[in-house]
Amino acid sequence: MPEKATKKKAPAKKAAPKPKAAPKSKGPSKAKLVAELKEKGIVVPEDATVADLKHRLKHYKSGMGYMLRIHRNAGNRYAEHPLSLLDAPRTALYWLPDSEMTDKILATRRVVVVGRVAKPSAKMVVIDVPSDYEERFGNGGNK
Repeated sequence: MPEKATKKKAPAKKAAPKPKAAPKSKGPSKAKLVAELKEKGIVVPEDATVADLKHRLKHYKSGMGYMLRIHRNAGNRYAEHPLSLLDAPRTALYWLPDSEMTDKILATRRVVVVGRVAKPSAKMVVIDVPSDYEERFGNGGNK
């Protein structure tokens, strides 16, 4: 029998390394944060980022915020206190979330609680818990 001619196989090309999948973040997902906020009754803004949601989850106690008016001026005594955030005209109606910051402001007795609502109206001045709250007011300010 005649010998068959065999083709030499070309050396196998090395496949390009597959790109590694991005490592999954160790923090909770946005959907999980939204679910936790809704469970507490806290309003979730439409354009919120994960950092915003974590901030709300950390600082807000419930969804019902406070409507406040300033009863007395803060003065220099409260310069390092969360009350200093209320700097709109005296007749302004403020909305503050149910939080430790609001508790400190209410404890000064320089504000009048008008009521409680979940969402502020367009006419209210919204004062949210600052992102640097612990650094600025973490020591409790002047009581």
